[in-house]
Amino acid sequence: MKTFVLALALSFASAGVSFADNTPPATNLSRQIANALRLNEAEYLKIRKLELARLAELTSSATDAKMVNEKLAVTLLEALSVEQQEAYKTFVKLSSGPQHEAVLK
Repeated sequence: MKTFVLALALSFASAGVSFADNTPPATNLSRQIANALRLNEAEYLKIRKLELARLAELTSSATDAKMVNEKLAVTLLEALSVEQQEAYKTFVKLSSGPQHEAVLK
């Protein structure tokens, strides 16, 4: 019985480890932005929330992706300070992606 319980516990533990790296893309992008802009945790959470909303809007409706990405860029720039806006524009220039196209205009 002890062996069975131990084997069961080890199998659950290994299953938890295999799922540990499945972070949503929004979290990865938000973390990259937060690191590049040197945001604090509260600011990171705002960015993450905006990015998750963008992904939800893209997957839930047939809206134009370009319009959704532009909306994210505008909202994001409004939430940042002037120095952070400049850092974000630099980040966008260095990292290409459709979610950043509106910032470069």
